[in-house]
Amino acid sequence: MKNILLLGGNGFLGRNLAKGLSESESFKVFVYDIIKPVQIIERVTYYEGSIEDYQLISRIMQENQINILVHMVSTIVPGSTIEQYINNCKLVQLSTIPLMDYCATNNVELVFLSSGGTVYGVKGGVVSENEPTAPISYYGLSKVQIEDLINFYHRRYKLNYLILRPSNPYGYGQNLYGRQGLIAVILGKLLRKEHLTVFGDGSVVRDYIYIDDFVYYVKELLRKNILNETINIGSGEGCSINQIIDIVREVADFDLNVDYIEARKDDVPKLVLDTTRLHNFVNRDNVGIKEGVKRFYADIVRENECIKCNKI
Repeated sequence: MKNILLLGGNGFLGRNLAKGLSESESFKVFVYDIIKPVQIIERVTYYEGSIEDYQLISRIMQENQINILVHMVSTIVPGSTIEQYINNCKLVQLSTIPLMDYCATNNVELVFLSSGGTVYGVKGGVVSENEPTAPISYYGLSKVQIEDLINFYHRRYKLNYLILRPSNPYGYGQNLYGRQGLIAVILGKLLRKEHLTVFGDGSVVRDYIYIDDFVYYVKELLRKNILNETINIGSGEGCSINQIIDIVREVADFDLNVDYIEARKDDVPKLVLDTTRLHNFVNRDNVGIKEGVKRFYADIVRENECIKCNKI
C-alpha cells in the first residue's frame, strides 16, 4: 500500500482523485488544503492548513510515512493579472521548494499537476510532451516554473517525480459558476437561463477529458509506479466551442442564448494533446464528449432534485 498526500486536495480534481484513490486497496489517502472539504470521503484523512506551513506538512508526511506527494495548489487561473501572479509566486512557488527538498531527501515521489494547455503557448495543433514549453499567460508561466524546479531537483538531488499535464477535465463536482471549465460554465449559464458570451466565432478547438477518465489515468500511473516522466492527460481529440454548445443543447433539450464578441488575440485556434505517451503506460477507451456531457448534466439534475426534496 502507498500512502499518498493530496496537497490542495479539496478542489474539483482533488476531491475526485481522493475518492478514486481511496476506493483502491493500493492507496491510503490523506488530504491537505486551506479549505475544508465539501463532503467527507470515507477512508480519507483530512488536514487543514496553508502550503506555506512547511513544518506542518513535513510532520504530516513523517507521521503518516507518505510515499507520494501530489501537488495541486494554485491561486491563479489563465486570465490572472500580474499582481495575482506575483502573489502566487510568493505563496506557491516559494513554498514548493522546501517540499521538493523534503521529497528528494526522504525518497518521496512528487507528482505535479501542471497544465496541458497553457504550458505549450501558441503552437496549436496536436502537441506532444516533446514540444518546448512557451506559455503566454501568467498561469502557464507559474506551471512551467514549478516544472523547471522539479527537473532541477531531479538532476541535482535525484528527486523522483511525475509531471502530469491534463487538458480540460470536466464532470460532476466542477464549479458551474466559476471562471474555469467551459463545459461547466455553459451548463451553469443554461441552468440560470443566462446568455453565454463566446470570444470569436466559436471555432476554437480544445481537448476535453471526462473526470472519471482523468482519475483512472492518474491512479494507474501511480499504481504502476511510473517515474521521472512528463505526460499529457487528455482525450487526444478536439472539439470546438460551437460543438460543445450544440451537444449541451441536445443533451439538455433546451436552447442556450449565445453572444459572440471580438476574439482574443492570444486564443490558439486549435490545441489538442498528443496522448501517445500516456497510452504507452495505460490503455483505456475514453468516455466520448457527448456521453460525458450527458452524465455531467444528469448528475446536476439529480443533485438539484435532491436539494428540492430536502427543502420540502
